Amino acid sequence: MSATHVYSPAAEPALSAEAAVAAMQDYAALRWYRGQVLGVCFEASTGRNRLCRFDQGRAQSLLPDRFSVRSRVHEYGGGAWCLAGDQACFVNDTDQQIWMLPLDTQTEPEPLTRQQKMRFADLQPDSARQRLIAVSELHGDGEPENSLVSVCLQSGEVTSLATGTDFYSSPRLSPDGHQLAWIEWDHPQQPWRSTRLMRAQLCSKGKVQRIEQLSDICAAWAQPQFSPSGILHAVVDRNDWWRIEVYGPEGWQPLTGNSPERTEFTTAPWQFGLSTYGWSDSGELLALGQCEGYSRLWCHTGTEWRAVDLNLLPSRLHALAVEGDQLACVAEFSDRLPAILSIHTELTPDDPDQCVRLLGGQPPAYTPSLPYSKSTLVDGISVPYFLYRPAGAPADTALPLAIWTHGGPTAATAPVLKPAIQFWTQRGFMIADINYRGSTGYGRHYRMALAGQWGQSDVADVEAIAQDLIQQGMADPRAIFIRGNSAGGYTTLSALCHSRLFTGGASLYGVSDPARLNRLTHKFESRYLHWLIGDPDTRPDLYQARSPLQQAHRIRVPVIFFQGAQDKVVLPEQTAQMAERLKLNGVPVETHLFKDEAHGFRQPRNQSAVLEAELAFYRRLMGA
Repeated sequence: MSATHVYSPAAEPALSAEAAVAAMQDYAALRWYRGQVLGVCFEASTGRNRLCRFDQGRAQSLLPDRFSVRSRVHEYGGGAWCLAGDQACFVNDTDQQIWMLPLDTQTEPEPLTRQQKMRFADLQPDSARQRLIAVSELHGDGEPENSLVSVCLQSGEVTSLATGTDFYSSPRLSPDGHQLAWIEWDHPQQPWRSTRLMRAQLCSKGKVQRIEQLSDICAAWAQPQFSPSGILHAVVDRNDWWRIEVYGPEGWQPLTGNSPERTEFTTAPWQFGLSTYGWSDSGELLALGQCEGYSRLWCHTGTEWRAVDLNLLPSRLHALAVEGDQLACVAEFSDRLPAILSIHTELTPDDPDQCVRLLGGQPPAYTPSLPYSKSTLVDGISVPYFLYRPAGAPADTALPLAIWTHGGPTAATAPVLKPAIQFWTQRGFMIADINYRGSTGYGRHYRMALAGQWGQSDVADVEAIAQDLIQQGMADPRAIFIRGNSAGGYTTLSALCHSRLFTGGASLYGVSDPARLNRLTHKFESRYLHWLIGDPDTRPDLYQARSPLQQAHRIRVPVIFFQGAQDKVVLPEQTAQMAERLKLNGVPVETHLFKDEAHGFRQPRNQSAVLEAELAFYRRLMGA
């Protein structure tokens, strides 16, 4: 193609690829311990998850360098550590076993379990019985077997509590230790479609005596929790929105007072350990709610909901931990780096000092490109996205556009500072980060809109947004790119098959052969495509029509691929076959295989290599 004019910022880019990767920060799984906040910190320089103490603006690692706190149950993990008295119990990435770290001494961690074929997640303490309760995943011949188990803190002995269901999550004990609640579901469901909420009575020794199903409708139940007084609560999308309900003599009831409109109090549980609500000492329920992509802290006083305004104005809040008169959570912002916040639960609206930053939250050393909340009407449905333009770019300048499609596809993107996006905008690109149909945070109806439509509705959404930005004169029609990871890679490749708008695309471990993915992927997602596309046995024609591999002859523009050799979700052979098919069709292809990566790249050198290679690829296509 002929050379495209590229907007050139006045200043040199502040972020190199290495600096953009190094600036990535992520915190999770916060807990209070003796008045201090502990949690997991992703270390960009090593790709490890460190267990840290956060205090006075620094993160103090509590584990030797050889450890990384990460569960691989369901391949996505989560819930990989908990407190058991004065000990931290955690899942170590390399062996997937539970280890114990005394917090009041300087001793080394010691292994608790030695179950070579078993993985653990969603660790919960049962202090009265000196044990942990967890989700286990036993690997052998055939599909892994999932169970609820207890783990003795003295011997490491693993005992089954509940089995026979395909999936378990979110075990939670009542304050008196006599009841255990959890979520379970069976194939072909997923936890964001239909689950069951179960409750068991426990004897004094912790054995299950009676199990009953408490969920009263077919819905996506999540996050059961007992209040300090022993009343069971849960989140359910009964009326389109994930809201908190309470269980009483008359069954499930919403909390009193009008619920915040268009607000959801959880998200799709791809990982274990989600925590979005808890109780203060005064009995008030504190909850993190998301509306239109933005988070707020809410307080339920017992009679009504009221919003709590925080002086730092975060865009996204997660990993809530409440203890006594304080709460902690992770905050992400549109104009600064993520932070860990400590907030007094005596929430005075006009007190600017109620919110204390324990760590992070610094503004970057450059002027960031801020997200603009926008939407485009597609098939009568408003499709939201966040638009990032280079800081200082004239409003009447048509810019190269990169459409970003998130993974999942039942997931979401948020309007937060992402160094990788800043890397692109500093080089003159405009980014449209899209929550296409099927994304979470916009109600069950929007989340379910992708049923049977994967590869069609999501493609229509990204194409409509690209066309809209071109028609507005904001995007240069000669430089329109699309990129995505995992399920977003499938949307990317499908869009390249069926649209002529795009100049090129980038697929990061993207799905190219959904029929083969359906046969070979891991247990958690092994029936997912039945819902996204259809039954592969009765409707093979749908898989043929929506397979980028089978429709590769339709792609006419260059594609760059990035793939991890250890990927167990999207197998490397998918990317290799797709790239080879395009080459045979005469389409320019560039492939990068990382031997030390799985599903989602963690090594800094590989992440920076992706940024540099993708930028060079697009620039060549623009003749720049």
